Amino acid sequence: MKKKFISIIGATILLTGCGSQNLGPLEQKTTKLRDDNHQLKLENQELEQNISDLKDKEKQLGADKKNTKEAAQNSMKTKNANATSDYYQKVTDTLKDYHKIDSDVQKNKRKEAVVSKLDKIVTDLQSAHDKYKIDLEKSSMSDKDKSDNKNIEELNNKLVSAFKTIRDGYSTKSDKKIKQGQQELAQIKVSKTNS
Repeated sequence: MKKKFISIIGATILLTGCGSQNLGPLEQKTTKLRDDNHQLKLENQELEQNISDLKDKEKQLGADKKNTKEAAQNSMKTKNANATSDYYQKVTDTLKDYHKIDSDVQKNKRKEAVVSKLDKIVTDLQSAHDKYKIDLEKSSMSDKDKSDNKNIEELNNKLVSAFKTIRDGYSTKSDKKIKQGQQELAQIKVSKTNS
């Protein structure tokens, strides 16, 4: 029994000595693993924050894209409205030019200066229409723009036809053609579009 007792004490001392040596490295590994785990949690939180930030940026870019698209549409609407307005202003100016020479046309004396002014009126109408067509954004026309465009096309055709008839009548001293052109001019109605 003594032998057993001595062997148990010896084994206990041996194990105690060996056990404490193994605990030190295990405690170091545990501490390192805790630190690594803590670092991974921090990195995970940082990644989650980055994902959240990127989602916010994506929403902002989507809103910016929508705003940019709306701004582009508004720009096209403005461009078309300006083209229409410019055309009507030029037609108004051209009609004022005609009213300045209307009394000379009525006299029908075939003066070259009056013929030249009538030619200029026809050319100005055609130029105003050409500029309108160039300035118009046909790719993004609203229903109102399409209606305005149709009205302008009809108006321009009637005006040019009437003034050509007046010019041709004046050039050939034909009172009948002058009156026909003036009658065409008097019958022209500008269609009002809904705004």
